[in-house]
Amino acid sequence: MPPSNPPVVKIIPLGGLGEIGKNTMAIECGDDIFLVDCGLAFPTDEMLGVDLVLPDISYLADNQHKLRGLAITHGHEDHIGGVTFLLKDVTLPVIYGPALAIGLLEGKLDEAGLANRTTLHKVGPRQRVKFGCFEVEFIRSTHSIADSYCLVIRSPIGNIVHTGDFKFDFTPVDEEQFDIARLAAACEEGVVALLSDSTNSEREGFTPSERTVWHKLNEIFAQAQGRLIVTTFASNVNRVRQVLQAAINYNRKVAVLGRSMLTFASKARDLGYMKYPDGLLIPVESINQLPPKEVVILTTGSQGEPMSALTRIANDEHRRIKIIAGDTVIISATPIPGNERSVANTINALFERGANVIYGRDAGVHVSGHACQEELKLMINLTRPKFFIPVHGEYRMLVKHGQLAVGCGVEKDNVFIMANGDVVHLSADKGFMGEKVKSGINLIDFNRDWQIDEDIVEERQRLADDGMVAVAISLDPNGRLSAGPDVSLRGLIIPRGMPVEELVIRIRKEALTILDQEMVHDPSLLKSKVEAHLNEFFANDLKSSPLVHVLVMRANIQARPFDPQEKKVDEKGRRVIRKLKSEN
Repeated sequence: MPPSNPPVVKIIPLGGLGEIGKNTMAIECGDDIFLVDCGLAFPTDEMLGVDLVLPDISYLADNQHKLRGLAITHGHEDHIGGVTFLLKDVTLPVIYGPALAIGLLEGKLDEAGLANRTTLHKVGPRQRVKFGCFEVEFIRSTHSIADSYCLVIRSPIGNIVHTGDFKFDFTPVDEEQFDIARLAAACEEGVVALLSDSTNSEREGFTPSERTVWHKLNEIFAQAQGRLIVTTFASNVNRVRQVLQAAINYNRKVAVLGRSMLTFASKARDLGYMKYPDGLLIPVESINQLPPKEVVILTTGSQGEPMSALTRIANDEHRRIKIIAGDTVIISATPIPGNERSVANTINALFERGANVIYGRDAGVHVSGHACQEELKLMINLTRPKFFIPVHGEYRMLVKHGQLAVGCGVEKDNVFIMANGDVVHLSADKGFMGEKVKSGINLIDFNRDWQIDEDIVEERQRLADDGMVAVAISLDPNGRLSAGPDVSLRGLIIPRGMPVEELVIRIRKEALTILDQEMVHDPSLLKSKVEAHLNEFFANDLKSSPLVHVLVMRANIQARPFDPQEKKVDEKGRRVIRKLKSEN
């Protein structure tokens, strides 16, 4: 007889769905929860003053007693960058991951003083580890960073495959092939659910091999007569290897700019993912002592980050590097969605300073690390899942990937397009969307290690868009108006033809309207009513939404007892308000 309560596995994304970045997936069965990745995202232009965006991990904190550990698929920041912040709120028994990712994490945890909050273990291809009732096998895959894995998760309901970020690269630079044979063998056991990378689900065909970039880089190095400035993702170890090899072939020395680039290069060399002679890298201060045709500058800034080395060079703000005639800049990356404007601004500035800039998808200096449609179909047909959950992508990407799965034979009702916080319940033969859990974002000011409330970011946006109006009101001990309203404007765009003085008078009159109508014995109530009225005034009359701040002050004198029956200010107070109105 089958058990009366068959096991159920819950798939709970806390980040990475409906967006690019902060990939964090909780997988739960009974009293066991383990995580696949824990990443961060970078702020959009609207998130003023925000340095990092993290997933809300309240659900994990509330279920600390169930947490069995974390499995990492690869070492990109959108998959490991949130670990240090996670460990400030919860304790993980163990973290398993590739050697490169674990090596990077060791440095992060030591720097944050969190090394004692968990145990780190490096895993190799085909190694299996336990997380409570789950057994996870790491299977070698190919991506834009070395040492990447997909996961076969053996659960009480059957096998679940999580692809991680992947593409099928049959000629990888590091010669570490996708272990398709092992994945196929594991899938022969049957796959209940496939969770698959959706980043390139809108792009037809196959993603080119990383090796195709080499031919273009080699051509550029052969033709360049001046300095070469190359930017790429610091984590793209294989791309950095190619740049270093080209520098060796053409007798150039390499100066590395950017902390993340130095960290990745050093860690990759220590772990054997990158080899280069000791004399290849030189200090930045030494480049001016060499002829331009003997110099390569390898730098961060491929996404137009405001404080990155390349952006500062483009804006002529770098202390040591200035663009000179004959420089060739290679942007060996494509913009992450949301960064297009920043990247374009950097490219424009480089051209303005006289550089020759090689960039864009058609330039041949970059290929994606994510699978296109034909590879996604191959993964679906290889695993033949009963249930399909597209992950890692904006909503339209998830929908498109779901359509590809239906085209490959997955039943439409068995495809779940999820959002962060959704919960899919899976048994061996049934799946459904259940209750949601708390999810969202945490915003970090990294320099101060402060968590920023979303309301503060919204206020900053209003300040940037429409400016600020401050209104100060003074009340005497009996609640009568004694001074003000005083109005101060900052950053407001005044309607054409309206003098500033006229707008100030109108704002004072609107504030006095509330003072004439409402009780003024409760300063906080008066503050909220005046702010609400002025917000309505600006929205209706001036079609704007400035940040309105009202300050209500009370004289520091003993007031007479307040009569609860008193509904209005007394007649003397009314006369003061009417006098002020007439003056304005």
